[in-house]
Amino acid sequence: MSHPFAFFAASGCWLATLLVATSSVASAQVAPGQGAKQPTTTIAKKPAPLPTAQVEEALRMLLRADSVNQRRARGPESAGLVFDQTLTKLGRDFFELFYNAFEAPAGVLDYTVNIIERPGRIGSAVVALTVNDVELFETPLPPRYDQMGELATQAVAAAQGLLLENQRVSRQLESGRRAPLETY
Repeated sequence: MSHPFAFFAASGCWLATLLVATSSVASAQVAPGQGAKQPTTTIAKKPAPLPTAQVEEALRMLLRADSVNQRRARGPESAGLVFDQTLTKLGRDFFELFYNAFEAPAGVLDYTVNIIERPGRIGSAVVALTVNDVELFETPLPPRYDQMGELATQAVAAAQGLLLENQRVSRQLESGRRAPLETY
């Protein structure tokens, strides 16, 4: 006895072969005398309603969290920018160390920090830190990573110090209080 698809395959009618093969596979999956199994549906029970006290407490917590987030809002998207203007791997490493350690002081929203790399002697780089267009320092980058980490920590301290000083002066100007200049 020849295969049931032999005629269609020999005649070159691949579409008919495919149709016959699909129908025979489908009929083989259903046992004779039994119909196709109907999918069962389950009805999920509705959860019990929450007591009023729990709902009120959840809403209070949500509103409290929302008000805390509003206080933490940083204003426009452009507030507090740190720019990477480095050219070499040494400069990029310094920027990453600085960026990972830098956090703006509380209450300081509008600032711009630039890490600028300038060409140095052969095989070295010079990095400059500017905060709000005030250049704080310019120094050659050390080739050792641990020394670069110490330099980045010093740069973070200098940037945060300038931002705090600017905030203090701004508050004095806004309050109209005339404080005498400090002598050093």
